[in-house]
Amino acid sequence: MDYQVALVTGATGDIGKAIAQELVKNGMKVVITGRNQEKLNKLASELKDGVVYYDTFDINDYEAMKKFYQDVKDQGITIDVLVNNAGLALGLAGYQDNEVSDIITMLDTNIKSVALLSHLVLQDMKLANHGHIIHIGSVAGQFAYANGAIYCASKAAVKTMADGMRVDLVQSDIKITTIQPGMVETNFSMVRFKGDKAKADAVYQGIDALQPIDCANAVWFCLNQPKRCQISELTLLANQQGNAFTSYKK
Repeated sequence: MDYQVALVTGATGDIGKAIAQELVKNGMKVVITGRNQEKLNKLASELKDGVVYYDTFDINDYEAMKKFYQDVKDQGITIDVLVNNAGLALGLAGYQDNEVSDIITMLDTNIKSVALLSHLVLQDMKLANHGHIIHIGSVAGQFAYANGAIYCASKAAVKTMADGMRVDLVQSDIKITTIQPGMVETNFSMVRFKGDKAKADAVYQGIDALQPIDCANAVWFCLNQPKRCQISELTLLANQQGNAFTSYKK
């Protein structure tokens, strides 16, 4: 495996944390960032020498993003894997009933920040002709479901953007992958329902949902392919899940 250092965004969320843990367990170094400084400090302490740099910044602030990435480079760290994991859903209502602030936050976090951070990191990957960018998308990006128009659209954009990036980089040795998980039992629903634990818990009742480690294993699998093999996209579903909006709950 030719990769040494991965930048993982959203590392204070359940999936991002699992990805960082899995990469370090397998001998990689990580740069981690997330919204919660306390959780980030705790994860960095747990991973010890596996973390070469960590800090929080507003991922929707491009100037803060540039400063963070420059700080990483100033430490002499070269990023050869970028895992664009940070993302969120806010609310579960008909499109016409969405809060405007929620629409803006989802589009900024799920699309704009992914596009801009990828663009920053790619400048150095292109010079080295080496690297792998993994986007954590969603099955929501494959099919729209009721009351999720903006979130679904944002994840569809991530998938399509990744496909375009892959085409534009076809003459290089840089790989572009989209991992599209289905129902994963995380704090995702707590964020979506803005702290309403009863609604969040109901999402996972009666189904053996995917766990964060399943997503982390998928990332590690994609990174461990031979140079000749590029995983363009990988979809993960719970055993009783047919697609983004079809599942069976016991």
